Amino acid sequence: MSNVDKTAVVKALRDLGAYLQLNGENAFKVRAYDIAAERIAGLTDDLGAIIEKKALTSLPGIGESIAKKIEELATTGKMTALEEIRAKFPPKILELMTVPDLGPKKARALFEQLGVGSIEELEKACQEQRVRTLKGFGQKTEEKLINGLQVAKRAASTGGRKRLGDVLPQADALLEWIKQAPGVKRASLGGSVRRQKETVADVDIIASAPDAQPVFAHFHKFPLVAELIGAGESKSSVRLKDTDLQVDLRVLPDEDFASALHHFTGSKGHHIKLRGLALEKGLTISEWGVFRMKEGENAAAKAGVAKHESAEAKLPIRDEADLYALLGMQFVPPELREDWGEIEAALAHELPEDLISRKDIVGNVHAHTTWSDGINSLEEMARAAKALGLTYYTVTEHSQTSGYAGGLSIEKLKQQWDEIDRVNEVVKGIRLLKGIESDILEDGSLDYPDSVLEKLDVVIGSIHQRYSQDEDQMTKRVLKAFDNPHLHIWGHPTGRLINKREPAPMRMEEILDKAAKKGITIEVNGCPERMDLSPEHVRKALERGLKLSISTDAHSTNELTVHLPFALASARKGWARVGDVVNTRDVKGFLKAIRRN
Repeated sequence: MSNVDKTAVVKALRDLGAYLQLNGENAFKVRAYDIAAERIAGLTDDLGAIIEKKALTSLPGIGESIAKKIEELATTGKMTALEEIRAKFPPKILELMTVPDLGPKKARALFEQLGVGSIEELEKACQEQRVRTLKGFGQKTEEKLINGLQVAKRAASTGGRKRLGDVLPQADALLEWIKQAPGVKRASLGGSVRRQKETVADVDIIASAPDAQPVFAHFHKFPLVAELIGAGESKSSVRLKDTDLQVDLRVLPDEDFASALHHFTGSKGHHIKLRGLALEKGLTISEWGVFRMKEGENAAAKAGVAKHESAEAKLPIRDEADLYALLGMQFVPPELREDWGEIEAALAHELPEDLISRKDIVGNVHAHTTWSDGINSLEEMARAAKALGLTYYTVTEHSQTSGYAGGLSIEKLKQQWDEIDRVNEVVKGIRLLKGIESDILEDGSLDYPDSVLEKLDVVIGSIHQRYSQDEDQMTKRVLKAFDNPHLHIWGHPTGRLINKREPAPMRMEEILDKAAKKGITIEVNGCPERMDLSPEHVRKALERGLKLSISTDAHSTNELTVHLPFALASARKGWARVGDVVNTRDVKGFLKAIRRN
């Protein structure tokens, strides 16, 4: 068995888990499907081969029942259990759970008591003030749902923009597929995916080959292609299954690869300024190359130069660095090409040459195990972190207020310290640090007494429940938390969920000013749903001399690897250098760096 659609399997498992929640099944059963989806999503081996060998149950977290459902989907194209439970509900009911503050219990109540089965029907019920009449809802809940509906509608109206974390796995798989096509010499992702934007509208791939047509034929055979949108001389576009993601592939001669890659990477603002600089030097830049204008020619007429330009006027561009060098500039990394001052800095040769990268990270910060709501044991996480070449790992479970996430009571926290000591003894070559992700409560206090917090190596303070607080209340809450001398790192600062939940209302600049005064480290969270801080706020933090932690917020061994690039993307787009990041230092340096003023 080959070409099993892994994305479809993951989606089916997650959908089944969501429907089970709506159906009132117990949390452990639901969690089993989430864990199975996580396992399949993180597979590097061929899923079809695993199914064929009847080896699904060898994967941690996948039992006989779930394995049979996966096998059925792979062999027949359907999952009976999913189809049967889906038939009990309206076709759009899962949309409801994209609305902030609307969980499965409330969604079920809305369906059973009001017949609400879609976002449109929920909006109408709120407008008619019928929601507030339900037990457990009330006027305040109805008002929160109205606000949440606006968030969901804005996410749905983003021009089809999807989270980078959802798109990147398919984009990477497609890129590897294209690299195997006949005649391909070079290939790269382009567009907003290459620039590591938090949301993307589509995927651009640029390849070089002597003949585009065999490459297009190979491209169209990619297993996830649902529809061929169009194909021409140098460009072909397809739509993918399930996600409706459009992918544009451009194939050019190798001599044009670098200029085409640069052109289709963007951004528009970056290119407009570059073209202006080029014209001043008697050059024009396009996807087809860099051309020197002939003496006396009109610059405006040459701004749209075509590929038919005379070969004598075309300058050789082997890679993007050559293009920038022609303009007297430093090479500008793709993540920085947003017209945020990078062109001026590159002209002055003041761009950071030591942007943070994967090779610089030596310790994992922020992770969860089976002690709270993680999938893997503490020892499994430690061994996985060691295998990644990391030398320390902060043990930061949820705290006692987060009971929904398995938060640790003081007694359980102290029991975990014994487990940390045991793992430190048996797993050599990596050091586990005792820590916690402590909730910042409504009044700004942390949810353990100082007598407990002072015994920990690392305390991350995060907000998980907003309590409907406004900007002033949220700002004061965070400022108060910073007064606690045992708080080291501010976790996922704005609390946003991309395309789902807006950042918490707060006066960020005032908060960052106090963080700088108090010596608080700011987390750049790599959870793909969060990517929090945003690059704009990373820049603001660095302007104040604040230190950053590149954090995974991992809940499994797979997420230790998967989440890290997203944190790095946010940090790099914010111009973070190696020296700005606390977990580029050895364990002694890390502990010293997070120590408060």
